[in-house]
Amino acid sequence: MDPLLTGLGGIGVILVLLALGCPVGLAMIGVGAGGFAMIVGPQPALNMLETAAFGTASNYSFTLIPLFLLMGSLAARAGFSKDLFDASRYFCRGWNGSLALAAITGSAAFSTISGSSLATASSMTRVAYPEMMKQGYPPRLAAGALAAGGTLGIMIPPSVALLLYALITEQSVGDMFLAGFLPGLLGYALYLITVSIMLRRWQPAAEQSPDPDSTPAKALRQLAPVALLFALVMGGLYGGIFSPTEAGGVGAGLALIFALARGLSLGDFCEAVNETVALSAGIFIILIGADVFGYLLSVSQVSFAMVDLIDAYRLSPWMVMGLIVLFYIVMGCFLESLAMILLTVPIFYPVVVASGFDPVWFGIIAVVTVETGLISPPVGMNLFVVQNAAKGLRMSDMMIGILPFVLADLLRLALLIFIPAISLYLPTR
Repeated sequence: MDPLLTGLGGIGVILVLLALGCPVGLAMIGVGAGGFAMIVGPQPALNMLETAAFGTASNYSFTLIPLFLLMGSLAARAGFSKDLFDASRYFCRGWNGSLALAAITGSAAFSTISGSSLATASSMTRVAYPEMMKQGYPPRLAAGALAAGGTLGIMIPPSVALLLYALITEQSVGDMFLAGFLPGLLGYALYLITVSIMLRRWQPAAEQSPDPDSTPAKALRQLAPVALLFALVMGGLYGGIFSPTEAGGVGAGLALIFALARGLSLGDFCEAVNETVALSAGIFIILIGADVFGYLLSVSQVSFAMVDLIDAYRLSPWMVMGLIVLFYIVMGCFLESLAMILLTVPIFYPVVVASGFDPVWFGIIAVVTVETGLISPPVGMNLFVVQNAAKGLRMSDMMIGILPFVLADLLRLALLIFIPAISLYLPTR
């Protein structure tokens, strides 16, 4: 069979397998190895599988992934999510809808030490949702704010999604983290505005003041460990004190110290380690699958064929970017975020570079679009995470409450596309 047809057929088979519920990592490994064997031969395909698996598992740069995941998991079990919510609630006091604003603010703060949107959404929902229900918040408003706030974990550094994009495209991890900072703050600001607009329709029944024992000093003490953790990890990274991998190690070690100081039990520590291992194993399977699938794309020259097709039809670079973003928005409703990035970046990255776009800017666009997919009905992952953590929440309320935040994300995406300086200002300073 023609190599190009084999590569295109492989992409189609993967999409079918994903629609049938096959794990994305296994789908990419099976299709990638099978297609490679059809083009090059069975024995080279077996050798390639061995090389891809060992190369990914032994890649020192990838040790960042479990370290950042462990940092977030330990922070969640140390009670940082409750402290951040309580401190945010104090500083948001007096504002209409202060609990919803505090939930988003707490999520943004927790994102600085957790690179996972799912972990951010789950931790903050368990803390904030019962309090919001106690004070008469409409479930739609509460669930929407928590699901949307959780997505900030994928953009505000340290971000596992930005980390993976940097590693598979050989971009600077530091540049990607810097590029994600302003878009993350923009998303936070738009979410606050969205809550303010939603309050005109869904007003809480009655909202009490925060704990009367709360003081500015107490709120600052609650913020201090997270601020210190973020400052040491990011400050050390950008100050040249240690490498990105060492930054992950310092962050995980410091999170463990804070957790132990707060009485972390052996059981909670084992749960944190088990959660980290499970998440890391799943990500590494997808990484291996992306590497194997990348070999198929290379020998079939699918990306080069796409560039030739663009030239033949004289598509402008912005038309190409529009088609890619549209694809991401549609597929993001059905695929998990990290899987989307690892599956599609090897296909689109050469096309984007050939079209003259900045690779760091494209990484931000890809991650923001995938982030939108996390809260897009019908199968946005954050919707199910929040529903699972919030007892008694109906999915219908969840989907209605999240739609205004999806619109806010689409507005942010448009701003980032048409004003690239938002993403590129800090990396180029």
